[in-house]
This record gives sequence, C-alpha cells and structure tokens, in this order.
Amino acid sequence: MAIKELKQSNYEWIDLYNPDAKELEKIANKYSLNYYTLTDSLEPNHLPKFENQDTINFFIVRLVHENLKRKTNIESLTNKIAVFYNDHLLITIHRIEIPFLEVIIEKYIKTEKIYTVNSIVIKIIWNTLYTYNTSILKILSKVENLENKVFLKSPDSSSNILQNMYLLKRKVNICMKLLILTDEVINSIKPTKQEKPAHQDVKDLQVKLSTLYEQVIEDINNLLNLYISLASLKSNDIMKTLTIFSIFFMPLTFIAGIYGMNFKYMPELEKAWGYPVILIIMLIITLIIYYWLKRKKWL
Repeated sequence: MAIKELKQSNYEWIDLYNPDAKELEKIANKYSLNYYTLTDSLEPNHLPKFENQDTINFFIVRLVHENLKRKTNIESLTNKIAVFYNDHLLITIHRIEIPFLEVIIEKYIKTEKIYTVNSIVIKIIWNTLYTYNTSILKILSKVENLENKVFLKSPDSSSNILQNMYLLKRKVNICMKLLILTDEVINSIKPTKQEKPAHQDVKDLQVKLSTLYEQVIEDINNLLNLYISLASLKSNDIMKTLTIFSIFFMPLTFIAGIYGMNFKYMPELEKAWGYPVILIIMLIITLIIYYWLKRKKWL
C-alpha cells in the first residue's frame, strides 16, 4: 500500500493506493470510521453511491479507463475511487494510480486556488466525470468508423461489425448507468457560496455527458438497424437473382422434360427439323421472358 499524506492548516488529506483489509482496519480505528463502509471501497464492482454518516460523508464514484481487453463489464471498463470526508479530513481510496489526484494537488492545492475539503471533493468528481468525456470522444470515432464500414462496405466489415457494435453498445450503456448514479453523488454535495460555481460546472458536465451518451446509444441502435436492413436487402437481391434465373429456366426445363419422357410415338423426334425447331422455340420463350422482365423493371 502507498500512503500519501497532505496536511494543511484546516484539513488533512490521506490518499490510500491499493490497501488490503488489515490496512483499512487500521485506518478505520485511527479515524473512527465505519469498518463495513470502509470495506465497500474494496469491492471491485461497487456502483456509485453517497452516504451521509454521523461525523463524515462517504461516496464512491467510478472513472473510465482505457480497456485493452474486449470485455464489457463494470470492472473491466471502470475503476472506482472511494472518498471519506468532512470539513477537516479527506481520505481517498483506490486500487490503481489516478493521475488527476496529483494534478489537483499540484495545480490547485499548492497554488492555493482551493483551500477546503469540499472544493477538493468537487474537483475529484469533476475529473472523474471528465474521464467519461475522453471515453465518449473515442467511442464517437469508433461509431464513425463503423458507419464507414457499413456504407462503404469495407472488406472486413461483414466479419466483425456486429460484434463491434455490440461491444460499443454495452460500453455506452454501462457508462450511461454510472453517470445516472453519479448524479445522486453530485446532488448530495452541499457547496458553500464560493463553491457553487465549481459545483454547477460539475452538474453541467454530467448533463452534457448524459446527453452525449444518450445520443450515441441512439446512433448505435440506428446503425445496427440500418446494418440489419442492408443485410436483408442484400439477401433479397440474392433471392431476386436466383428467382430471375429460375424464371428463365422453368419453361425450358418443362420442354426438356416433355421430350425426355421416352414415349414411342413422338413424331417430331423423327423429323429432320425437330431439333432446330425446339431450339428456336426455347430461344423465343427466353426472349419473351427477357422482354417481360424488362417491362416490369426487374432487370
């Protein structure tokens, strides 16, 4: 476990990186925290939530990270950060390194741009939400790429386009659900008059991201329906081609079937002109069918 402690005149910030259960128990005893609430921070799939306890507030938010594996579950797409805070104490707990925590310290705390725990909490939530903004930009690029594959018919589009659409849709749906749950955390924060503009920025970002994710979900659904429609249209074209071939060959097959029945009395078979006449009749039938299909605009 890596522990970073930042002591200011009016508060203390303790950052815990990948602690185990025993280390959390020590922290719980030292700062009189509810141990069972503290263990929530170790659960990998815990959803965002906010709890207002007697002397301290507790919340969990999840940030999106780059997923190199083709998995679409909460644990593989996001990581959580658990936060305990009151006016004089801030404890952050996370399993992976979170670069924006160091940015908050260097850019805002050491420069004295923010000087309260509530302000730090608002910055943590804002930076957490911003990871969804980075993610949606990548998703939009992938959706555009899928659109090009659908309309331009890339060589590999038929093999993996449906799977890619499914993975994108799953990811967007998960992110959308987490954004909705994070809204409860945002609304549970009680900013002071000086903190209200920053808090409103967080609210605005959440609304913007929710709108973007909703739009992307709609776009993916439309693209999926369009792809299925185009696939059906392609199947219909194939059936149409096979039907046209059968229209040409059905009467010709009928004629060939008649003269293949081996009856003893078929006088035209003994005539010298029998064979060429039958061929001419077949040709005329073929031309009539072709003309009829042309008039119907099936060719």
